[in-house]
Amino acid sequence: MKIRVRTLAILALMFVAFVVIVQNTEIVSVRILFWDLVMSRIVLLALSVAVGAIIGLLLGRPWRKREEYARPRSVDSKAGDSSAKR
Repeated sequence: MKIRVRTLAILALMFVAFVVIVQNTEIVSVRILFWDLVMSRIVLLALSVAVGAIIGLLLGRPWRKREEYARPRSVDSKAGDSSAKR
């Protein structure tokens, strides 16, 4: 079984995030614009990690990369013709 470096890095970051979240259990007050929220630091950190993961997925857009690789390139664009549309 071959594990890629990227997969190991993601697992390591998830483990570190889990440890940090579990070790921070006290109640904190959070001010967002005009709201004043009181919540456990575990919830705050878990929400922050979840929002960061969602933003990372949206910015990474893996579905777009697959489309680009699946689309065959024209002969003109391989030759470096500047008049070809990209």
